[in-house]
Amino acid sequence: MSQSSMSQSIIRYPTELPFPFAKAVAANGFLFLSGQVAMDDKGSPQYGDVSTQTRLILNNLQRTLIACGGAWEQVVKVTVWLSDMAHFAAFNQEYQRHFPAGFPARSVVSCQLAFGLDVEIELQACTHQSSPSTSPRSHADAPAH
Repeated sequence: MSQSSMSQSIIRYPTELPFPFAKAVAANGFLFLSGQVAMDDKGSPQYGDVSTQTRLILNNLQRTLIACGGAWEQVVKVTVWLSDMAHFAAFNQEYQRHFPAGFPARSVVSCQLAFGLDVEIELQACTHQSSPSTSPRSHADAPAH
């Protein structure tokens, strides 16, 4: 594929915030959303407990996903950063409420985050439709580990 045809298949959605990144990039049937911390529409950090931060971030990501042509049910991968793994249980409790149709693949790591916040989340969605090779399973159907 030539460089020009490759760049034509990539759509960059600029952020309204004063930061040097795209809020999302669409490429080859996938939508990649930049990591988000708990912020208001003007880019001011929103402090609170882990559940509050998680809820705000996931709601903001869902708005971004829809604005860029995706749907929450198309999320296939989530990457999460927590300021401390002691927040893992509280994070999971809020996170699971946002994926009633089944969980995407996910990774969680711990590190120091911007603005002293406790949670950052990025996600990827598959926006092209294709038939799955096997029947989908909800997280309720998944075997216990």
